[in-house]
Amino acid sequence: MAASLFKRSLLALSAAVLAAAIIFAAVGSSVTGGAYADANAKALERSATALAATLPAATLRDPAAAAAFASASASSGFRVTLIAADGRVIADSEAAPATMENHGSRPEVAPALAGRASTSRRQSATLGEELVYAAAPIRSAGSVVGALRLALHTPTLDRALAPSRWAFALAALAFAAVALLAAAAFSRRIARPLAALAEAARAYGSGAATAPDSGYRAVRPDDPDEVRVLASTLDSMAAEIEARVSAAAAQGRELEAILDAMAEAVLALDSKLVITMANPAAEALFAPEGRLAGRGLLEATRSSDLQEAAAGCLASSERRSIETALYLPSERGFQALAAPLIAPAGGAAGVVLVLADITELRRLERVRRDFVANVSHELRTPVQLVKGFAESLREGTADPEQTGRFLGIIERNAERMESLINDLLSLASLEREGREWLAAAERRAIGPIIQAAREAIQPKAQERGTEIAVECEEGLAAKVDEGLLEQALVNLVDNAVKYSPPNKIVRIGARAEGGRLLIEVRDQGIGIPASDLPRIFERFYRVDKARSRELGGTGLGLAIVRHIAIAHGGDVSVESWEGEGSTFRIRIPL
Repeated sequence: MAASLFKRSLLALSAAVLAAAIIFAAVGSSVTGGAYADANAKALERSATALAATLPAATLRDPAAAAAFASASASSGFRVTLIAADGRVIADSEAAPATMENHGSRPEVAPALAGRASTSRRQSATLGEELVYAAAPIRSAGSVVGALRLALHTPTLDRALAPSRWAFALAALAFAAVALLAAAAFSRRIARPLAALAEAARAYGSGAATAPDSGYRAVRPDDPDEVRVLASTLDSMAAEIEARVSAAAAQGRELEAILDAMAEAVLALDSKLVITMANPAAEALFAPEGRLAGRGLLEATRSSDLQEAAAGCLASSERRSIETALYLPSERGFQALAAPLIAPAGGAAGVVLVLADITELRRLERVRRDFVANVSHELRTPVQLVKGFAESLREGTADPEQTGRFLGIIERNAERMESLINDLLSLASLEREGREWLAAAERRAIGPIIQAAREAIQPKAQERGTEIAVECEEGLAAKVDEGLLEQALVNLVDNAVKYSPPNKIVRIGARAEGGRLLIEVRDQGIGIPASDLPRIFERFYRVDKARSRELGGTGLGLAIVRHIAIAHGGDVSVESWEGEGSTFRIRIPL
């Protein structure tokens, strides 16, 4: 770019200088030639006037004398012509008068015959050459009796002017040479800093330099003020652009970090509902092994509800919110919000779609509703029984035997409500303080805890003829809350005894497996249907509701076991076959 700018400016200035030199030489030569010709014409006029004043008038009347005068004057280098008052040529130093036409109308002769000297420059009709003429009147006794004309050939003038023309030409060439050198210096002085600024601009644009950077802004102190102002402005612009780019990059990184950290799936769509950007949550949800960018919304999500919501948002430029179910592959519920991307000219240029997974929220809402309904249902029957029998006792109509029976019913239902409330309090305490209990727990031997649970259920087992067998590895220990683990085992063993036919064996086993403590409670009871297994650890869930209440269950025992296992950082599972029995397993980190 620098070379191109230098060459162009130098060529333009050189052309201007050469044109000026040529014009100067031509005008100077023309003006000098004109001035010289005018001066010569005046001198020729004065010479003609002087000769005419000294020429006797009688010479015009004597052709021989006139011819002799003309011939004598030819040696002076001038053409001499004597003309009578009527315009006839009497004598001429270069032509025969008889062959010459009347000269009375010649531009220089007519004024002379009228009494005043005159000059002209024209083509000679007689000689066919260009001459400069001067004519003066010849007087006799105050009257014009003829005219004397002097003529000088133009080549003679050109020869006289030749030295001055060469001088002008040489002066023009010298001026052109000096001007060309000055033009080159000027062009270089202008092009060099501009080339440096262009290089700095390219460096800023490519990121090879940062503003301010004097290494890329090679502007000298003696450069023109305009160039220095341009350099300063370029640095300011570069610094501003760099600051804005840095801010935009930081904002982009911040936005990317926010999107990456969001649990919600975020999709950016263009005006054709083609995905242009997706955060990691969306990629994991819809394309675990591929990319979403470039795919259509309907193709990627296979949801007509989302397609309709995004299209409606794009058409109306208003937010749309819907709840929908997606099969990925199991059914999951989502709250979808579609917000328009407003274009600078107005209107929606695209859509941002945010999907929040509300499957767990809806499950918790269902659990809460079921919990309230179950608690109400569990409490309604004993409360009604207590209330009814209390009213009967207050009336005093019952005999002593009925009174004892009524009091027994009231006591059993009160104990049932107490058991239910205690289980609810245990669950609430586990959910609230389970991890705190584990943090305060110490490493305990597992064998004594199992024996304590066995002894707690032994009286009930003996009533049913059920044997409780224990198999525990020697020295087995883990970091557990002794009371909580015993409560979980009591619940499991109590269920095993209650739901097993009489004279059966309930086995409790404990061992280390895969770095975890494994405790199994195996019975030979009625078993659990496969359809009930996924919900067996939910609160108030009963396989056989009537039998469970008859045996005094609250429907919270297994939920308490699950929360105790979770509080210890473990889990609980079950295997069961109808009519063959069930095996419950608690796994806790050692």
